[in-house]
Amino acid sequence: MRAEAEVAARQQELTASVTLVQQQETVIKNAISKNGVSDPRIAEVHIVPTTRITVPTVEPVEPIQDLVSMALQARPELAQSRIRLTNADISIKAVRQAMLPTLDFVASMTNNALAGTVNPNVLTIPGQPVAVPSQFFIGGVGTTFNQIFARNFPDYTVGLQLNVPIRNRAAQADMAAAELQHRQQEIRLQQGENAVRVDVRNSLIGLQQARARVDSAIKSRVLQEQTVDAEQKKYALGASTIYNVILAQRDLALSRSVEVAAMNNYTKARVELDRATGQTLAKNSISVEEAYQGTISRPPDPIPQRPPGE
Repeated sequence: MRAEAEVAARQQELTASVTLVQQQETVIKNAISKNGVSDPRIAEVHIVPTTRITVPTVEPVEPIQDLVSMALQARPELAQSRIRLTNADISIKAVRQAMLPTLDFVASMTNNALAGTVNPNVLTIPGQPVAVPSQFFIGGVGTTFNQIFARNFPDYTVGLQLNVPIRNRAAQADMAAAELQHRQQEIRLQQGENAVRVDVRNSLIGLQQARARVDSAIKSRVLQEQTVDAEQKKYALGASTIYNVILAQRDLALSRSVEVAAMNNYTKARVELDRATGQTLAKNSISVEEAYQGTISRPPDPIPQRPPGE
């Protein structure tokens, strides 16, 4: 009865694991395809991982100062804050210049035309000869445009304009607002840098914890393998039962599951550290410029061969 209960429990865990794999496959299909699971061909296929979770034998030691410096240079939100701070500096300079006296040099040139028709109702003085206008001034629109483009009657204007602001309260208010905005951007940049430092330290601590859990899980799995071997030897000598052997094998399977989970958490901690230091794109060989241009400078990585029997 105990064995049957154990089988039922393991069958339940197997069903839960299979459904979890199917859910994760759906998430990945939706992420890497355009139409997601709406396409029947994509909905029915299974995703087979081609890479294994690997944990380096020796953890590379990176000084926290170098990681923080790398993050301060690479994190995009800090770059945005620096740009906003630069814009605030420019705003202060522009407002400060608006408070200074200004001297403008003004010059203009206008082309005029003097053309039209003779007024038939013009009054003449008795005893005086009638003035006959020159044919140069008689004409319509065509004559007018000819005189404008020929610059027959140009006007020139040259002048200086001095503006001395006296108690320019509007400009002073703009200056106060610009200085306040500049101060706010400085505080936001400092807050962002502090948050990045904390983020990097927490990510590094999380990576160290994940590595310690991996080492502990590996040691536990090795000891459990030795326990299974010892239990099998006791069973061969008649000093144990098959139930005890199955329990030891079950504990070994659980130890292996814990080891895989620990390695998975280590990988996530490594990814989190790359995100905290702003190296996600570089570590994955992703170029934003190539994405803009729609070109790829290197071929895709070949699919690794799976070991036989998997």
